[in-house]
Amino acid sequence: MKFKCLLSFVLLFGLSLTNFAQDDYLYEDDEELEDTVKFSFGINFGAYFSNNKTAEIYSGRSEITPFNIPFVLSQPFNQQTIRDYFRFDYYIAEYPIETRYRTASEIGGHIEYNLSKVIDLYLDVNITQLKFEQFFTVGIIEPNNGRIDGDRLEQIPLFGEENRFHLNLGAQFSIYHDEYSNFYFSLFGSLNNTQMRRNYFVINNVEYEIFHVALDRPNQRLGGIGYGGGTGLGFKYKIMDHLTTDFYYNLSYAQTNLSEAFQPFGFNHGLGIRIIWH
Repeated sequence: MKFKCLLSFVLLFGLSLTNFAQDDYLYEDDEELEDTVKFSFGINFGAYFSNNKTAEIYSGRSEITPFNIPFVLSQPFNQQTIRDYFRFDYYIAEYPIETRYRTASEIGGHIEYNLSKVIDLYLDVNITQLKFEQFFTVGIIEPNNGRIDGDRLEQIPLFGEENRFHLNLGAQFSIYHDEYSNFYFSLFGSLNNTQMRRNYFVINNVEYEIFHVALDRPNQRLGGIGYGGGTGLGFKYKIMDHLTTDFYYNLSYAQTNLSEAFQPFGFNHGLGIRIIWH
């Protein structure tokens, strides 16, 4: 229902802009209309800064998934290998303190429809791969280790990998433009599809998977559809007759849907450049 409402809003917004442009046509000659109404196509390259509210899902804690780090360590087929590595009894001393994603790269396509000298409708489709890289700490109980600060501690690398597909549909409104440049702000509605790829940790160069669905369905991954909206700023500069560069910044407030327990809204940032062909 929320998705249908968002889509209806975007469609009505687009139709209203179309009617606005048609009204302008009554007062402009055909030659000017040919200069303003046209399609453009582009490629997006940029950096994506995700909110970290869903990064907690990769922490391996018992409250996140029943197939957590202690569960993986306690499995009979893992116990002896891990015990041989640590050589002594061990325990989980600390989980990741900061659960956050790394800055990710983003690439995608761009379609733009020029309604008038001051309004462009556009559609962006982008793909990004997010990575979570943190550590959890294992305490190793060494008898007579001579340490005055307690048990020996070892940090174990912990990883998460996630795919996101973004679709933004909106409009750009020119604030200032001349023959070669255009400074604008944008408004858009957005949809995203999120899928967890992997969650695992590494001990002695061996990868141990953390499952979030069920052990008998190892190929099933968490994920789902989210929605939101946002705004942005951009600066276009025409470098030749049919080629324009577009430097942009987007701020979105959107839902990320990984599971029933992880569907938070949060702010995300995008910064990049488009190469647009007219």
